[in-house]
Amino acid sequence: MAVRTRFAPSPTGSLHVGGARTALYCLLHARHLRGEYVLRIEDTDQARSTAAAEVGILADLDWLGLMADEDPIRGGAYGPYRQSERLSTYNTFFDELIANGTAYEAWETREELGAMREAAVSEKRNFRYKRIEYTAEQIAQFKSEGREPIVRLSHPSHDITVNDAILGPITIIEEELEDIVIRKTDGFPTYHFAVVVDDHLMGITQVLRGQEHMMNSHKHVGIMEALGWPEPKFGHLPTINNATGGKMSKRDKAKQARAAARDWHTEQKFPKGDFTALAELAGVELAEVERFMKKKSDAIHTAEAIATALMVDLPMIEVMDFRKGGFLPEGLLNYLALLGWSPGNDLEIMTMDKMIELFELKDVGRTSARFDIKKLTWMNGEYMKSLPTTRLLDLMDQWLEVTDSWIGTLTREQRSQLLTLYRVRCATFMELHSSAEFFVKAPTSFDPKAVVKWIHKGGGHARLADIHEGLNAISDWTAEGLETGIAALAASLDVGMGKIAQPLRVCLTGTSVSPGIGETLSFFTKDEVLRRIEAAQIALAPEG
Repeated sequence: MAVRTRFAPSPTGSLHVGGARTALYCLLHARHLRGEYVLRIEDTDQARSTAAAEVGILADLDWLGLMADEDPIRGGAYGPYRQSERLSTYNTFFDELIANGTAYEAWETREELGAMREAAVSEKRNFRYKRIEYTAEQIAQFKSEGREPIVRLSHPSHDITVNDAILGPITIIEEELEDIVIRKTDGFPTYHFAVVVDDHLMGITQVLRGQEHMMNSHKHVGIMEALGWPEPKFGHLPTINNATGGKMSKRDKAKQARAAARDWHTEQKFPKGDFTALAELAGVELAEVERFMKKKSDAIHTAEAIATALMVDLPMIEVMDFRKGGFLPEGLLNYLALLGWSPGNDLEIMTMDKMIELFELKDVGRTSARFDIKKLTWMNGEYMKSLPTTRLLDLMDQWLEVTDSWIGTLTREQRSQLLTLYRVRCATFMELHSSAEFFVKAPTSFDPKAVVKWIHKGGGHARLADIHEGLNAISDWTAEGLETGIAALAASLDVGMGKIAQPLRVCLTGTSVSPGIGETLSFFTKDEVLRRIEAAQIALAPEG
């Protein structure tokens, strides 16, 4: 039987890099074994699932190049691929299980279940729900009260062992099992039930997912047993931790934004608990800011609004963060592949084809991996250097769709020239954005050390007039022609090239750092270069 894997995100928010790694491993495993990779949208949580989140997840996966063989857009033989469109299928199996007595309706309210849990805590025992037998009169009373029952599955009367391809066999003893909920009061299946039904009907042979789902697997095996279905193979992937060793979570954004807000609040000496000014600054409703600051909400949009208002950076957690940060899909995918998997021989830089060739589950580790932004940035820089310019230009266009940069004002030819100048100097598009803004914006401030060294000492300021005159006389305004002209000017003034190039860099960029002087000058028109020299002559004139 052909190997079939699946990635099944819930559209309740943006795609986490951990989810992206799971999708990548599912694709690599399927492609390595010449199987198929499926994308399914698990949207049974109707209160939190949104169409916008689904669109965002699909866009991120497409950007990464993790397109599936079957998905909600492209379709396939096992569709539909949204769980919200599969209710009639789930109902068929609910009816079957209820009819044979394996599943049953449970009528407890949230409050009653809460009391049962509290009683277990007071008795110092774990709460495991076991079936409660109600009389016909009690059930009639529940219905008259307007109660809607949930459906639970009777737990197996034996231990359950999950044979995990990565972690090995894991056994849950019968005493720790409970009657799990398989249908909610709104008629939708729980995650546990829907995922089992869909995996079976879609022919999934290998379930790869994060270790946080490990303790769900015995529940899923119990459902499969009740339905008389064979188990797929399981493989639970190591978690991805942040730089401090904690789980890399979207909540990290809220924590950092909240800390920055508290510091700002203290600095401004606002009354304790009064977040009116913060709400106004961030453009967020006061009630939402109060909930956020009191840790009753970790809403990412609130965290990002506060961070933007306070001009602080939040940790990169979601794929969109890295897209906006100017990372390349090749670099991000390559790095994510190595967070838990080692191909051996100290191999790091790999194309997708190479990863497919080498990927095997036996080489996936058990221990958590730590996300190192410096390592990712280095790896991304290697792809900035090596990818064809046409590919980088296309990726730059995609980056400009999700961020606001002055680079968007350039023509494609100018962007190509910019890449030629900076692809070996900048590891990301955002770094290029920060390093090269002087190309479209004349400096309004100048590096004091560079000014002293190259303008105020050694006759640099007086030499600007000669530089202005010499550049004005150059007719071949290309990188090569400018290099030749500047060399001739330096020779005529009996000074080294640095005595011409460095003062020029200060005038053009505000610093003494730029690509080659000929390449830098050729990016500008001659008139713009002359204007910047004239402005610097005035702004940097020595006092007295």
